[in-house]
Amino acid sequence: MALTHQKTQGAWVYAVHRFLHRVVEAYCETTPSLRSPFQLLKLIEMHRPLLSLSLFPSPLHYGLVLAKVTDHLLQFFGSADETECKPLLLVDGGNEGEAEDWNGTNLCIVYRDRVRVLLWCEEEREIRNYKERLPSLCREAVGFCPHELECCFLWTGGRRIEWMSAG
Repeated sequence: MALTHQKTQGAWVYAVHRFLHRVVEAYCETTPSLRSPFQLLKLIEMHRPLLSLSLFPSPLHYGLVLAKVTDHLLQFFGSADETECKPLLLVDGGNEGEAEDWNGTNLCIVYRDRVRVLLWCEEEREIRNYKERLPSLCREAVGFCPHELECCFLWTGGRRIEWMSAG
């Protein structure tokens, strides 16, 4: 099943984006000593009402999306090393300014050593767009730009590391 952003699917895509943003933001704001896979699951459950079943084409689709997103969020944020990382900035694809025309379903989390981007799937155009735009956005927001871009794909659970120039 391809995840596209057609008008017929816009409502559930937007709902999933809001859900992801709230969960990731709450997790990033959690004191590092309290971060854990269990805490992440609690946040997912707390924000699950944002995913109204009526927005999805079918109950099966709702369940599949929720299961994949939950599994992959745990994979991306649930490790012991990850719980100690302190994000410096959470950038939403829907923010104003330089990011205003980015796809609103993507999130960027800026750390000291890398920028993590949560994407639906591996799309070269989007990855290239982030590589080009994130250096100036990071420099403006936090004063520097990490060289590593970690692309995390929510639909497949895959990861890919790209290098960004600080220039």
